[in-house]
Amino acid sequence: MNILIINSGIFEQKIINLCLKSKLLDKIYTASEEPLEDIPNIEYKDLNELAWKAKALQIDIAIIADKTLIKAGIVEIFKKKLLNIIAVNPKWYNLENSRLVAKQLMNYYSINNPSVIKVPLTFPVIIKTKNSLAVEIANSMQELVDIKEKLIEQETFLEEYLNGKVFYLLSLWDGKNLLSFPIDEILTEVQEDRLDLIKTRLNIMFSEEKADFISFITTELIWTKNDWYVLDFKMRLCENSNIENIKTDFLYILNSAIYQKLNELKL
Repeated sequence: MNILIINSGIFEQKIINLCLKSKLLDKIYTASEEPLEDIPNIEYKDLNELAWKAKALQIDIAIIADKTLIKAGIVEIFKKKLLNIIAVNPKWYNLENSRLVAKQLMNYYSINNPSVIKVPLTFPVIIKTKNSLAVEIANSMQELVDIKEKLIEQETFLEEYLNGKVFYLLSLWDGKNLLSFPIDEILTEVQEDRLDLIKTRLNIMFSEEKADFISFITTELIWTKNDWYVLDFKMRLCENSNIENIKTDFLYILNSAIYQKLNELKL
């Protein structure tokens, strides 16, 4: 298989290392602003040129985690050239930024998440913006007023503060099936059982909503009140994705995703 890794920043070397271990790898390329010495790099002026060059090199799968290029529509451009790409489309990327929409979806599919607060009676509380990744913690009413003033130009909402240990669940969605990788922590039997329920409900959510993309998803979870709560989604690889812990042949996994056969994989 010929693999192209596009502007994946801090994940680039981790992805390359996983690809190099695969028995399915033929050639690997990057399209990066900071080329590596031992990997051929594709230079391009725009995304259409990159897609044409990928087509000419017979790229089997392109991988990208760069949110700027995702928002610029790289997925649609590659799909028009009949190129396989592991990345979320702009529509579903909005789940990462449109936090209230994400909460509405989770509530509809009975996925635990922190409650929205109208009037805080106790502190601390979380202040989030509706359409950005800003998160603030207020420990008093005065701090809350100060933070609201600082964010006055943005729409904000209040969320209950949950105290517990945070975990990150890395998953891969293939358009029909959600494959979740093991969390690199020792979990209790109760935590494992409740995590299976979260995975099942996430799978149902993406299936019922006809999520038409193939991408990694990083879910931020917290264990509190004897259950899991979803704090946030990253609709891509992020600094907490821990992809280096994947043991199964990486390209075999990606190829299974392209053919929507992740349900047949056993990690």
